[in-house]
Amino acid sequence: MLDILPQLLINALITGSIYALASSGLALTYGVLRILNFAHGHIMMTGAYVFYFFAVQQQIPVAESSILASLCVTFLGVVVLSVFILPFARGNSLLPLVTTIALGSILEALVSMQFGVSVRALPLSDAGQSLELAGVFITPLQLIIIASAVIIFSLLGFAVHSTALGRAVRALAEHPQAAQALGVSRASVVFGVFTVSMLLAAYAGVLVGYETNLQPTMGGSYSLKAFAAMILGGLGNMWGTVAGAFILGLVENLSIGLDLGDYSLPAGYKDAFAYVIILCVLLFRPQGLFGARERRA
Repeated sequence: MLDILPQLLINALITGSIYALASSGLALTYGVLRILNFAHGHIMMTGAYVFYFFAVQQQIPVAESSILASLCVTFLGVVVLSVFILPFARGNSLLPLVTTIALGSILEALVSMQFGVSVRALPLSDAGQSLELAGVFITPLQLIIIASAVIIFSLLGFAVHSTALGRAVRALAEHPQAAQALGVSRASVVFGVFTVSMLLAAYAGVLVGYETNLQPTMGGSYSLKAFAAMILGGLGNMWGTVAGAFILGLVENLSIGLDLGDYSLPAGYKDAFAYVIILCVLLFRPQGLFGARERRA
């Protein structure tokens, strides 16, 4: 049973990298806006399909397709923020929950009409060929997934903790009124954070397209995974959310990969663990594994 443990750990690292890229943007958005975006997974799916449109259907080189897809996702972020989130957040912080659920359904319907409901995949060349390293099989694409997660989070950590914009983001997340009184422009910071969130989600969606496949209904599943990671790590805690994403990936891969005597869980049960994690954390540690317990008067 333990012979496949190294392979399962590598698979968990790959899965956790994708979940972390998707959920970190959600944590950033919640940290500044205190709004839960239930269309986050659908934005991830839409960004991946936009890249598919340019790279596969229009046969544009990958570098140019990435730039075009990033511009489209940025424009989509402006529309989502201006139409579906900010106008409703001013009235009641719960209203964006409803509007982003509606947005998710709209995006799924639009993508289904444009691309159909059939499963699609982004083409691979030699990057999909497995390599054997110390008895563990991994593809160059999977190495890129892990390396890109390390690089992106290193850059994100530097930006958040060592730049003026990062200090503004942390100030708004900690005390919005005091930050604005000191001259921090909330509108520009919110737009910047939401754009980064959208781009991280879209990039994660492209990685999913290369690693497995794309389909319009994938948005709901990845929204669930992102929320499970954020609840596990602590609402609004970006680094806790990243850690929660890797824990979720580890639990999923170990649960379906290890045999328990003569019994093993089918792969289809993997998604159920996100629900189990959400329920258990909310019951026994509502602040998350890495969140601080709030004092109440």
